[in-house]
Amino acid sequence: MDDGSLLRFQFELRAVGEVAPWGRDELKLHWFGLTEGWYWVEVGGVRLLRFAADYEIPYVDYYVVRLWEDLLAVLPAAVEEVPADLVGFVESDGSSWNETESDVADVAMSWWDSRSVYFGYLRESPSLRCWRIGDEVILDWNAAANFAEPRTLRTTVAVADFVAAIKDFDAALMAAMEARIVEVEASPPPGIALDLTQLRNEHRDRAAWLGRARSRVLATDWTAVRRGAVQLMR
Repeated sequence: MDDGSLLRFQFELRAVGEVAPWGRDELKLHWFGLTEGWYWVEVGGVRLLRFAADYEIPYVDYYVVRLWEDLLAVLPAAVEEVPADLVGFVESDGSSWNETESDVADVAMSWWDSRSVYFGYLRESPSLRCWRIGDEVILDWNAAANFAEPRTLRTTVAVADFVAAIKDFDAALMAAMEARIVEVEASPPPGIALDLTQLRNEHRDRAAWLGRARSRVLATDWTAVRRGAVQLMR
C-alpha cells in the first residue's frame, strides 16, 4: 500500500435502549457501559477489525471506549522516534527471539510491546503495532483466520496524520457520549441504576485523557533497550 494512507478509527454506538446493563441483583449502567457498540479501523480504503464470517454486524462488537483507551495508551510510544540501530528489533515479530532472562531483556520487551494496541479481550486476538521511523508511523497488522482479508498488512502514515486520526476519534466519541448523556438525563432508562452526577464527572475527566496522553514524556532507557535487544536478537 502507498505511503500516506488515510487512517480513521470508526465506530457506531448501540441505541441506549439496546445497551446491556451490568450486574445481576441490581442492574447498573455507567460511562464505560454506555459506549457499547462496534468499531473498526480504516487505512487506505481497507477495513481492519472486520470479521470473516457473515455476521449482521461484521466488526468488533464491544465497548468503543476500549479501543479509545488502548490507542491513547500506545500514542506516546508510537510517536517516539525509533533510532536507526533499533529498527530491526522493533520490526521483528518476537517469534525468533532468544529465551533470555535479564533485566535489560525485560526492558527491551516492554519497549517493543508498548507499541502494540491491546486486543487481548478478543478471541484469536489480532495484532496492531505502531512505531515511528522519521516522519512516518508504520502500522503493522496481523490477524488470524477469524478476521477478513487482509490478514497481514504493513503500511505507513505521516506522524501528523496518525495523531490527527486519534484526535478525530476522540472528538467523535466525546461528542457521541455528550449526546448520550443528555439523552439519559432527559429520560433515564427504567429499572436501571445510573448515577447521573458521576456520569457527568467521568465524562469531564475522560475529555482530558487525550491531552494527558499527548503531553506524556517517555523516560526511555536507551542503553537498557539496546542491550536487551542484542540479547533477544543474538
